[in-house]
Amino acid sequence: MYQYNKDDILAQAEASTSRYNNGQSLGPLDGVPVAVKDEIDVTGYETRVGTSFFNRGNPASNDACLVKKLRDQGAIIIGKTNMHEIGFDITTNNPNTNTSRNPYNTNHYCGGSSGGSACVVASGLCPIAIGCDGGGSIRIPSSFCGIYGLKTTCGRISSKGLFALSSSVGVPGPMTACVDDLALAYFVMSGKDPEDPKTFHQPSPTLHDLYLTDDLSNLKIGIFSAWNKQVTDPAITPALDNFINEFKLRGAEFIEIEIPELEDARVAHLITIGSEHAACIDGYKKHSHLLNLPNRANIATLSNVNYSDYIKSQQVRTRMMRNISVVFSGVDLILTPTCAINAPQIYPRALKYGEINTLVTADGTRFAQLANFTGIPAVTVPAGYNDKNLPIGLQFMAKWYDEATLLRVAKVSEEIFESERRRPAEKYWLGNLL
Repeated sequence: MYQYNKDDILAQAEASTSRYNNGQSLGPLDGVPVAVKDEIDVTGYETRVGTSFFNRGNPASNDACLVKKLRDQGAIIIGKTNMHEIGFDITTNNPNTNTSRNPYNTNHYCGGSSGGSACVVASGLCPIAIGCDGGGSIRIPSSFCGIYGLKTTCGRISSKGLFALSSSVGVPGPMTACVDDLALAYFVMSGKDPEDPKTFHQPSPTLHDLYLTDDLSNLKIGIFSAWNKQVTDPAITPALDNFINEFKLRGAEFIEIEIPELEDARVAHLITIGSEHAACIDGYKKHSHLLNLPNRANIATLSNVNYSDYIKSQQVRTRMMRNISVVFSGVDLILTPTCAINAPQIYPRALKYGEINTLVTADGTRFAQLANFTGIPAVTVPAGYNDKNLPIGLQFMAKWYDEATLLRVAKVSEEIFESERRRPAEKYWLGNLL
């Protein structure tokens, strides 16, 4: 854990034990340890966003809305998890806070920017952690660490109390060791919040058909084969093919689709999230020299993006939302790899100075950006391992507010793959301590 308070954790645990002893449990989350990304306000903790200067000496006086909802159900908030500085890459390489390691191979990254959340779940420290996802930041580390991660529809979970890094593409969501926990955490955190207008117009969240896993004959799943082949780790494609075959055996229909303007959307998403990050950091100009070297370079590059570029990117977004709406008129889901790569190797020099590797970033976000840019939900599920014992993840995307179908297919995926899942090596597995 990046920030924690032992006395506070023990006090929460004692309160939960007392409720159980008195027959007053608040529900299935009562007493469950939950970790929270350092981008989200938790009372008494500084929301540092992975930096050396944000909110130093200024702890949050209130919980974010989603944290309050978890507490109201009895969850024990065990502290804040490490993240990539200002959420601006996919490795959680962070010289400020030390770099989180992949528990399956500590010479590799755990992904990012919600890398600490993925790491604590994958290593068994807690069953649920909360991340934020502006360009894959929940799904990428979940994929790299072999866990489940849900990027929700934009506006499904309140953003009240989140640091506004990329407000139009970033959303919070759960990262868990199993699908039941994913569904439970999602359901508790979702819903309308009178202090977040983006949540006002959503339909009520449901978990319908979560356990309807034997018969998938009512599901049509889209495959864009030319896109899915754009992977660099050869182990990803057989894992994808295996899942397709297993889903077919349960009656699912697979349909070849095409998604127009994907490259335009990729560039427009980069301009959008980069501009929003830069605008956020603009309010901290007097401290910008304290950013890690890679982020100083990123911000300098983004200073060349102007308002015209941003407006054109939003025009591309409108077209992409129409394109995706047309695709979902013919299918219920889209299946892709989560990433084109598996967890990248850590080079020792990068631990001190940080790292920019545009090829790794592009391959890591290749399949993730579309859901952020258009606002649709997506889930990553564990699906295999490569020859270095690094996990492989697959991604399902659904139409807006249809998280229930994503959770259903995640449950199917769990049934398909659960017997083959592996723990990290014993010295990196902390579950036995609980």
